[in-house]
Amino acid sequence: MANYSLERFRSEILDGAGLARNNRFEVIITPPNGLSGRGPESELASLYVEQASVPLLNIFAKPFKIFGPTYQRPITSEYGGEGMPITFHVDRNMRIRRFFEDWMHLIVDPVRFTVGYQENYISDIFIRQLDEQNNVTNEIKLIEAFPRNINLMDLNNNSSNQTHRLNVLFAYRYWVNTARTTPTPVSIPRVVLNPQVPTIDTRSRQFNPLTGHLEYDTPGSDLPISA
Repeated sequence: MANYSLERFRSEILDGAGLARNNRFEVIITPPNGLSGRGPESELASLYVEQASVPLLNIFAKPFKIFGPTYQRPITSEYGGEGMPITFHVDRNMRIRRFFEDWMHLIVDPVRFTVGYQENYISDIFIRQLDEQNNVTNEIKLIEAFPRNINLMDLNNNSSNQTHRLNVLFAYRYWVNTARTTPTPVSIPRVVLNPQVPTIDTRSRQFNPLTGHLEYDTPGSDLPISA
């Protein structure tokens, strides 16, 4: 008997968990530290999400040839962090757009054009898959996310029955599935340390009874004696 059959497929769909629907989702956007007092607007942005995506995962491989067909050797993984588009409905007062404008002004100052501190503008974004009873069946967390682009919003007298959409492109470092417990990439260090590397001295030295100290073959060097 074949492993696949129409009856088994019907049983999995009707009696099991069913299929995931692309219109059953929600996106939770948390404001960054620099906008900590803008919680209501971030909730409004989460409410007005029209379209989002589940992020990709890509393995980079490098061809390696010894003999015969080429091997594909994995090098690293990429999480699509260069861009995640999310589309929002826009309220009449355009609070949604101003929220993302203020967020982007945290990243690059609109007057001095200086880049802000990362701790002030990065945040986490949650993309949740829901079932028909609004239960969360899967959750993706975008780590260290921030908006990098907001699109043009066309104004047109011939579009009397249409409403505005705001497309925001978010950058992020990587994503995790919150249901998994596997290790994830470490966070970017906030402080760069310069530890002193111990120096191993390979020069010969001997005890001088006249001075009572160890002396090197090359006098005058300030290289420390290794412990």
